Amino acid sequence: MVKVLNIVNIWPKVKIDYSTYILIFLALLAGYIKNITIILIIVFIHELGHVFFFKLFNIEIEKIIIYPFGGITYINSKIHERIYKSILMSLGGILFQLILGIIINYLYKNGLLINSTYKLFNLYNKNIILFNLIPIIPLDGSKIVLSILSKYLAFQVSYILMIIIGSISLFSFILYKMFFRLNDLVLNIYLIIKLIEVIKEYKLVKKKFYLERIIYDNYYNKIISGKINLDYMRIDKYYYFWDRNKYVNEKDYLKKSYYKGNF
Repeated sequence: MVKVLNIVNIWPKVKIDYSTYILIFLALLAGYIKNITIILIIVFIHELGHVFFFKLFNIEIEKIIIYPFGGITYINSKIHERIYKSILMSLGGILFQLILGIIINYLYKNGLLINSTYKLFNLYNKNIILFNLIPIIPLDGSKIVLSILSKYLAFQVSYILMIIIGSISLFSFILYKMFFRLNDLVLNIYLIIKLIEVIKEYKLVKKKFYLERIIYDNYYNKIISGKINLDYMRIDKYYYFWDRNKYVNEKDYLKKSYYKGNF
């Protein structure tokens, strides 16, 4: 637990995007220093929540980038993480925001925070939580959707559905912001780029899914046997394939399929 709470070694991996510096500068000129300070504190605490669970589950953190509209923590993790762990890691930022909300509420009730600051914090904190719950790629909501779908459906089907749901959510989000004249061009462009990246990475993710099953001894809660299509393999199921009048365990079957170039 001490290892989890020790975040000193994380600092070198934190990078602030240049656009964030620009926003801070503009906020200073416009007199919105309190607004930008509150937003950055919330964003930092949000990412700290993710970091906490990454460390708890021994997930390697590559870098953390702070953008004006939020943070992105890049990690080196397997597809075959336990589903409950994936959900907790995705919810970590929101959970820490809720804890921060409790602390701020305590400070306000004890006269340690003025009313205007308290209201401003609640507004930003609530909006950032709701924003992250939208299933837009790469927001937390899309990762939660993928984890839940993977519990009941094949991983490839879940991944494709996540892209479809993410695309519809992004389109709806952009229309909503345009309708109310709150369009943020930078944010929309960023989200569109991330969506395109995920679509392009589909074949790579598919290959990684199979290779992880060959290389690692993952957690599985059920064994399935028979004539099975590779595309319908689920994260938490172990497979025996009926091949040439005998059952072959999935590691051997996938190795043979890999060398044949079937995926």
